[in-house]
Amino acid sequence: MSIYLDEKNPEKHKPFDDASPDIVAYVRYLEVIAGKSPNTAFSYYCDLRNFSRFMKRRRGLVTDDTEIKDIDPKGLDTAFWGSVTKEDVYEYLYFLNSECGNKKSSTARRLASLHGFYDYLVNQVDLLKENPTASIKPPKQDKVLPKYLTAEQSMDLLESTQTQSDFPERDYCMVVLFLNCGMRLSELVGMDLGDIDMEQRQIRLFGKGHKERMVYLNDACKEALQIYLNKRNTMEGLNPKERAVFITRRRKERISNRRVEQLVTGAMKAAGLRGFSTHKLRHTAATLMYQTGNVDILTLKQLLGHSSVGTTQIYTHLQEFQVRAAIEQNPLGEVKKASLDTTPKETGESKGEFADSPSDEPENDAPDGPMEAFEGAAQEGFRVDVSSLADTESTDK
Repeated sequence: MSIYLDEKNPEKHKPFDDASPDIVAYVRYLEVIAGKSPNTAFSYYCDLRNFSRFMKRRRGLVTDDTEIKDIDPKGLDTAFWGSVTKEDVYEYLYFLNSECGNKKSSTARRLASLHGFYDYLVNQVDLLKENPTASIKPPKQDKVLPKYLTAEQSMDLLESTQTQSDFPERDYCMVVLFLNCGMRLSELVGMDLGDIDMEQRQIRLFGKGHKERMVYLNDACKEALQIYLNKRNTMEGLNPKERAVFITRRRKERISNRRVEQLVTGAMKAAGLRGFSTHKLRHTAATLMYQTGNVDILTLKQLLGHSSVGTTQIYTHLQEFQVRAAIEQNPLGEVKKASLDTTPKETGESKGEFADSPSDEPENDAPDGPMEAFEGAAQEGFRVDVSSLADTESTDK
């Protein structure tokens, strides 16, 4: 779905009634020329609209007691954007942190929106001479490891899509692809029938910037797709020309990003999983493949469709049990030299709280290997009993 001007679908462009002409032109440039996805372009649009509101209040164009959300962002021309200073931008970043409570990552993203906008005005269309954001660096980000499901939690989620869904063939298949292929939400929703090659066991995906890549289908993916496609292709009322892989049951049209998010969130709640989003399934696939599949970082980069290996490196983290197991298995860890303790001991004297104490527990109860808990998960794919899926009949909500 395009968010820029489309004469056939004018109702899709109501948001553009709420922005200055330069912002509208920039967002169109992002989608048409720069190749940004509609969702990304719209995110930039919202950030710039909010900056417009802030600047109107800062310049006294509205009363001081006007709520930011109530300020009309329209009416700012190119001359106004040229009057924005570096100090204005710093005040905006402070406002995002102090009044809006934005995290550092959110603040950095909004600064990136401003930087891109001014780069467009200065370098792409030559409307301005200076970029006030050019030398402003984003706040230093806290290093946060990606949140992901364990193999056991992933199996619980798959079971939930089979037993709690009103279209289990479809929902189970979507989650299997998320967990095994690490695809993005937009990539899954945008898949067409012609992108699937069952014989070669692969799917063609179009990632950010419409970059194309091929993803291999393991046994679990192939089985789930066959079950779902058999069901999909026999649905009554389905338009033979509909090319979308994943469709809604009622309208028989391409499923939306939002609907997939709702379905996955519902399945997670039914499985007792809290605090996870659809995107965390991508993190789950990447982490489990790296930890259990003997996958090197460059292969993982290609599989996930990252443009930089730096992005992929967040998946090289190790869990505490893996670090502990690695240290426990160091052969030098068995070397003991008790005779080094030359302190005279009296009969019955205790060494205190650091003394060794006899125990019934084995000296080393670490698993045979740090990956033992996940053995085989990445190679064979996540699979549950799906034999009942092909005969399940239900309706979409």
